[in-house]
Amino acid sequence: MIWTLALRLICVFGLLFVWPHYDENPVIIIIVALLCLIFIFIIGDDQIIVYEDSVKQTTNSLWDLLTNSKGTTYKIKDIKCAYLQKHSSNSEKAIALLLASALPVNSINRDKTYPIYFELVDGREVKFETNLTGNQMKKVVDSVNYLIKQGCR
Repeated sequence: MIWTLALRLICVFGLLFVWPHYDENPVIIIIVALLCLIFIFIIGDDQIIVYEDSVKQTTNSLWDLLTNSKGTTYKIKDIKCAYLQKHSSNSEKAIALLLASALPVNSINRDKTYPIYFELVDGREVKFETNLTGNQMKKVVDSVNYLIKQGCR
């Protein structure tokens, strides 16, 4: 959220900076101004909203607001379970363990986020790509799994 706001402010300052120089080079100024405007409209943060009966993934960009983008919605009753990492086979686990032991400890990115997976009742698997933090993603997964269990009662 802070990075999105900072990038939008940089674009606004970019517009304010280049506009007085329009007479010096109109073509370049128009291109830079259009790029700044495009970035202002398309930059946004991912949002995953968990309702009692559904899960919705949207972006809070100005473009999505202007186009009334609904995002992606899945009903809780259609979701079998939610998890953060795909289930790995034994060979994948062995390779990961080998690489983790061979690589220096500092080379592992501990802040890396992973997508959220939803296994649907019909057998499909849905992946929500997101830039949420690990704690936020875990909270989403825990909330969805809790609502699924509540619906089973």
